[in-house]
Amino acid sequence: MSATPETSRPFHSTRWEPRIYPGSLSQASRLRRDIRRDLAGFPDDTVHTLQLCCSELFANAVAYTASGEPGGEVVRCLNLLRPDLLRLEVTDGGWTDRRPAVPDHRTPEDWAEAEGQRGLLLLTACATAWGYFEVLPHSTLNLGLRVWADFCLDPDRVPSGLGSYVFTS
Repeated sequence: MSATPETSRPFHSTRWEPRIYPGSLSQASRLRRDIRRDLAGFPDDTVHTLQLCCSELFANAVAYTASGEPGGEVVRCLNLLRPDLLRLEVTDGGWTDRRPAVPDHRTPEDWAEAEGQRGLLLLTACATAWGYFEVLPHSTLNLGLRVWADFCLDPDRVPSGLGSYVFTS
């Protein structure tokens, strides 16, 4: 008697074409629509989570970096790294000495009254992991930071037929 091994669906990573947005908060609704369009076929809860987290990262880029200045831009990327892991990346325009961090100097009372700086707490709660890196490390040019966040997926709910590269329009 011979056993036939179970074959699984072959996997290749998928990258979506990067999207570039003017550095204005008025672009946040377009960004959310684009995520819905780009992630067509993914579960609604995944899409909603990515929309929320990407909106927060976009707002941070506009508020705290050169992306929010006239002519500034923000770049958004999506990458399916494994069948169970989707990475969101938001790249800002640089020219700031600030780095993304959850404020650690607040008391619970301070957090209850805080009007801002909650976006990275939200990201921490929704993403499996997040971090950042300089676009061009060890440079005096300060060309920006890329903030990334990883989101776990149920591989059985990832749409089939995704190519290696998804073109956006």
